[in-house]
Amino acid sequence: MKRIVLALAAAAFIVQPVAAQDGPRIAHQPSSRTPFSAAIQVDNTYWLSGKLGATAETRAMTEGRVAAETHNIMRAFGELLTELGMDYHDIVRATVYLTDVAGYSEMNEAYAQYFEGGDAPSRVTVAVAGLVAGASIEISFIAVKTDD
Repeated sequence: MKRIVLALAAAAFIVQPVAAQDGPRIAHQPSSRTPFSAAIQVDNTYWLSGKLGATAETRAMTEGRVAAETHNIMRAFGELLTELGMDYHDIVRATVYLTDVAGYSEMNEAYAQYFEGGDAPSRVTVAVAGLVAGASIEISFIAVKTDD
């Protein structure tokens, strides 16, 4: 019986820190009435919703479109990260969606400019049949805010 009581006490002690953690909260809500949040925070981890870089100008481009959209996306994320007290170095995971894998090198060259110094996050790139608004690329990130 003593062992059971000790085991229950130990289990309660171990579970307590997990239960004390904050739950998910909206860290940033876009001004538009989209049915999703721009960023969700759980403790010091932020899940940043995907962004598109398509504009009327990029949709009219025949060359350099993927790079232009990538730069638009990365600048928008730069602004969001700044609002959240972070920068590109806080990103730990990226997911890139491309409508045409032929644009992979173009995307990669533009994307790499934001992670100079060899501290790029882990990443997966996926080819998709299409994206909303005629976009050719969408990127989402996971970032971790540190106490530095």
